[in-house]
Amino acid sequence: MPAPASTPPAARLGTSAFVLVLLFCAGAIAVQAARAEYDWWQAPLSFYLAGPGSAWLRTAYYALALASGLLAAGLHRSLAPAARYALVPVLLVGGGVALAITATWPGASPGHPVSDAGAVIHGLSAIASFLLVGTAMLLQSTSLHRDPHWRGLAAPLLVLSLLAFAGLWLHALWKALPRGGSQKAVIALY
Repeated sequence: MPAPASTPPAARLGTSAFVLVLLFCAGAIAVQAARAEYDWWQAPLSFYLAGPGSAWLRTAYYALALASGLLAAGLHRSLAPAARYALVPVLLVGGGVALAITATWPGASPGHPVSDAGAVIHGLSAIASFLLVGTAMLLQSTSLHRDPHWRGLAAPLLVLSLLAFAGLWLHALWKALPRGGSQKAVIALY
């Protein structure tokens, strides 16, 4: 009797990353639902990193940071050599590290002031995380057509990465948008 086929390591990395993304989503939604003092449409996600339930959201951020690293490893292992960019895993891991720093140094929120240094660390790491991961998505999506497994999804994924990166810039530059809603829309696109 033949041995059962085992799941390839890259597939396990991808599945693990996906589960961590789902945990992040569940954690973020749960913490926002539990914190009625904030209007989720107006309050950025970082407001929930301090105060009641904040440990859950920080843990969710760390899970998402780990997912970024697992995605980097999975892409490197699974993509055809012609579809790989050496910079993509570096950007994804850097984005994950920046996200973990963002969670570790929450920004100021109503009733939870932070030091000037803490605000700078939080702000710069949040920006770095979005830019590093967004750049990785754009770069990787331009070469997916070179991998037989991803060829059929290459064009839609390129469009999605362009929309996500454009959404980031729209959120950053159009200050009249609801800060919470626009930020969460960008996170969902990512």
